[in-house]
Amino acid sequence: MPKFIVGARLHDYGKGTPDELFAKVSADGFAAVQLAYKKCVPTVKSYADVTSALVADTIAAEKAHSIQVAVLGTYVELAINDESRLQNAADFKSQLAVCKALGAGCIGTETTAMSKQPAGTTREEAQELLCRSLAEILPTAEELGVTVGIEPVTLHSMNSPAATRHILDTMRSPNLKVIFDMSNLVNAENVHDQARIWNDMGELLGEEIVAVHFKGQAFDAEGGLLHTSLEESRTDYAGAFAMLRQLPQATLPVLREEAVPARAASDIAFMKGFF
Repeated sequence: MPKFIVGARLHDYGKGTPDELFAKVSADGFAAVQLAYKKCVPTVKSYADVTSALVADTIAAEKAHSIQVAVLGTYVELAINDESRLQNAADFKSQLAVCKALGAGCIGTETTAMSKQPAGTTREEAQELLCRSLAEILPTAEELGVTVGIEPVTLHSMNSPAATRHILDTMRSPNLKVIFDMSNLVNAENVHDQARIWNDMGELLGEEIVAVHFKGQAFDAEGGLLHTSLEESRTDYAGAFAMLRQLPQATLPVLREEAVPARAASDIAFMKGFF
């Protein structure tokens, strides 16, 4: 059974220096973060702005506030069917050395919403493009000893445990792992089938999970997504954690997405109730 480490998505705490933001999440009781520089550090407008000085400041903040960077969030579209894909892959690749310097658990990304694709793009084509991007990234990740985490989402190119297993089997890299966002695998159509989803995750990908995302969601009468508190969520956390507790990983960070700082104490207590 893993030791679960409770954390938060850093940009939910607003913008500031790493020291300022790490101090806030630490004071609220979190021990880990998902760090996306472009979303929380005002001086970072592009990945070129992630300087060695900023990385050094982040390392100092990690030590000062006892915060682990569990996921270096690099929000790029690796499966997009247009000319931007190669630059996106290059941007992601440029952050591998940053991930290593920070000692981050992984560098992560989702895999492009199908709604962003040009008309006529199939999911199979999008998955092929994702694999092409990963082929550009993974050799360097392997050289550096950095873990790349890809996150399945129902509406994205990699939309299920089976699709994720297909990508991992295609790439055959020991450095390619999985970020498990429970709610991102649940939609209005499969909300009553969550036991099967968790079973598939455990059987197909359990040992590949390197981080867990934890957020609240429900659905309106038309099946539209509603963001909710954790207590009001339709996500079957108990079922998901029954699977996660069976895994052999020594530790797993569990990161509160859409964190509400004013509710940090109650959210942490709610999350730990499933550990």
